[in-house]
Amino acid sequence: MLRRLFSTVRMLPGLVSNGWVRQYEDARIILEQNGDLHYLNVSGRMQRILVRGGILATGAMLVAIAVLFATSISLMLSRAKLERSHEEVYRALLSSASDSEGTDQLSMSDEQMVSLAQTIRDRDMSIRRFVDTSMVAVSQENVTMKSQLESSGLTEKIVKIIQQNAANGGFNLEDDVKSNPLLRGKVADELSTNRGLREVLYALPSVMPVPNYSVTSDFGVRRHPISGQTHFHTGLDLLSQTGDEKVHPVKPGVVVLAQFHTQYGNTVVVRHTNGVESLYAHLANIEVKLGDKVTNESVLGNIGSTGSSSTGKHLHLEILIGGYPVNPQKVIRTAQYVQQIQNQQR
Repeated sequence: MLRRLFSTVRMLPGLVSNGWVRQYEDARIILEQNGDLHYLNVSGRMQRILVRGGILATGAMLVAIAVLFATSISLMLSRAKLERSHEEVYRALLSSASDSEGTDQLSMSDEQMVSLAQTIRDRDMSIRRFVDTSMVAVSQENVTMKSQLESSGLTEKIVKIIQQNAANGGFNLEDDVKSNPLLRGKVADELSTNRGLREVLYALPSVMPVPNYSVTSDFGVRRHPISGQTHFHTGLDLLSQTGDEKVHPVKPGVVVLAQFHTQYGNTVVVRHTNGVESLYAHLANIEVKLGDKVTNESVLGNIGSTGSSSTGKHLHLEILIGGYPVNPQKVIRTAQYVQQIQNQQR
């Protein structure tokens, strides 16, 4: 029986090939009914169409059967894998509940399997709902932070400079996302965007160097007070309104310059993180030296009027990111706003 079946299978390709390429001739089928003869003519072309159609239909049916069979096998393997996974979880739960129980007591009935699967499914749905709810908040926070960055005047180039200078190492969000199926796709994009925006905003200084101040000259295009020529003012000129003329760093950092400059007079430059630096010019005196680590409470010097470009007592403040000057007042206000939002959420 098996030999005959195997022989038929071996002959099948030849039969199919012969049936496909065969030259069919016109044929006449004679039918007899109640003594009358009826003739049915079948042309060679029609025979070829019927045979080839039958071959194609049979081939398609065999392919469909093979696909269904492979799908069935795949589903069986997946179910077996899932059942093994559920059983491992069930065993772990029983083991943690009672270390004294033996392995003979850990076999699962069908009812226990269904109950465990339902419990796992319910917990999975709860986690997914929590992730979805959290992502709404993250998405809204991203919109707020993007809006604040745009209002601060930071260009895309400056934002990239901050992100490129971010510290490497430690916790890596991308690796954590890859290992968690709940944190992929749009969720991963939102989390990655959120982390990038936070890196930029947290790198910005959030404290003015003088607690109570008035602005005597804004950042941007102005007429130079000495030459009278139109030029771009790369910083902010400040005066103290309370008489406290101590100048503090806008953010913790390291002093990279503390010396007299011909135009700027007594000048201090503090290097912060992520490529951010701050410059303080026209100081009456310098209270720090090169290499000092400073905090927001440190005193860099006092407001003065040193340097050839000074027309009176004031502090010239510059904030530079990757060497590019940015508007100090807008940048600091943006960082302060974000800090307020973060404090309200705690």
